[in-house]
Amino acid sequence: MPEMGAAVCPGSGSFHYVPRSQPAVSVLYSAHATHNPAAVARPHPAFRRQHGRGGPSGTWPQARRSSPEHARRGKRRSAGPCPHQCRRRPRSRPGAGRAGPQTEREVLRVEACEFPAALASAAAVAGWQDRRYKGQAAQDEETESTGEMQLHVSGLSAEEQQRTEGLLRGVTFARELTSAPANVLNPATLAREARGLASEHLQVEIWDESDIQARGMGLLLAVAAGSDLGPRLIRLTLPARGEKRRVIALVGKGITFDTGGYSLKTSAGMYGMKNDMGGAAAVLGAMAALAELREQVPEGVEVRAYVAAAENMVGPRAMRPGDIYRAANGKTVEVTNTDAEGRLVLGDALTVACDEGATEVIDLATLTGVKVSALGNDMAALFCNDRALAAGLEQAAESAGEMVWELPLHRPYLRGYQKNTLADLKNSDMQPAGASIKAALFLQEFVTRPWAHLDIAGNAEKDSVATGWGVGTLVEYVLAQG
Repeated sequence: MPEMGAAVCPGSGSFHYVPRSQPAVSVLYSAHATHNPAAVARPHPAFRRQHGRGGPSGTWPQARRSSPEHARRGKRRSAGPCPHQCRRRPRSRPGAGRAGPQTEREVLRVEACEFPAALASAAAVAGWQDRRYKGQAAQDEETESTGEMQLHVSGLSAEEQQRTEGLLRGVTFARELTSAPANVLNPATLAREARGLASEHLQVEIWDESDIQARGMGLLLAVAAGSDLGPRLIRLTLPARGEKRRVIALVGKGITFDTGGYSLKTSAGMYGMKNDMGGAAAVLGAMAALAELREQVPEGVEVRAYVAAAENMVGPRAMRPGDIYRAANGKTVEVTNTDAEGRLVLGDALTVACDEGATEVIDLATLTGVKVSALGNDMAALFCNDRALAAGLEQAAESAGEMVWELPLHRPYLRGYQKNTLADLKNSDMQPAGASIKAALFLQEFVTRPWAHLDIAGNAEKDSVATGWGVGTLVEYVLAQG
């Protein structure tokens, strides 16, 4: 995985890059029911062990794929006796007799079971904790106190193993991005991190402020105007194998910090707004996973990602309530609430995705606080203008262990809150009633293709831990398009 370069954000302190740590949960796979693993999969170093072992000896967790939520459920309660053989090896101390910290290692071996990929994913995902910003002494103390665990899982085919590893890589990448503080992760460093994903099969292009201005993306420029750091449009392409017949565009909101602008948030409301790029993290994590799983992506399917990255800050050039800006599709927008900035940057990104030939568009965004009031933190709100696309995403979310609930695109709400504006549109009526629906209706004004919007407010983090929500749903959706 790429390391971030120096953070260019003023006041970045002593953090100049995002460090990586070694895993405390190692997952080893074998294709047959044997205690001699055929291959060793090393999860991304960000996977860290949490308290608990996924259930008592002889049980297996209820989990699907790589969902952190399902992994947590598996840790709290087991699904009952394992129908296959689970064996524990006594703890040992690797490196006994050598100088330096001594870490305990516990080995759990699991014979072929019905859901080996889910078990492997759940173990790795549930074991993730972000200790990267603690001092070395605290990290060493944790390593000594918690020890290390190896999970040997048999019964996976080579394709299943590759799929599990690819999903885990993407989820971890998304979690690391979401968890990073805003003085480390900003539009420039997010773009640099995305560029590090470039490979033989994954193309990465970064648009800076001049490129964005040349494309006429006035809404993205307006949101970024209050920050010393310019915006970025991050564009990734995974070309189709064979003749291109479909283009799936994934669009992510990348607000690396949100003060609310002149519609200023409270201190309590502003804390945690480093997570306002959770949609961007999910999109980039999905692309990281799909790049590893390219041979499993159906032939003829090209996947593109668009991340609109900016900071929403207060400053002498910041947008003001009442300002009017021109969007990339030519429509004008009156800004009534500077804290409704996510829909502005998404509007321009959705326009570019459609103009560049996407056959279907899916966007993810931590968009509206009232979505949390309606559906809580476990479930995302789905809005869609195409029945087949909605059904496909619902099935993909089910396969990934991520929950979605569809809400209506009720057009009268849009007509109601667009009254008495000097522009073509206004970004908010500042009324909480139906606000998630109104935000989705605003976004629909910028799409000309089958389109789905996933409002993941509250999903990107749970119990102060980044989740990587959305990576699994996006990957499962793409892989199911054969």
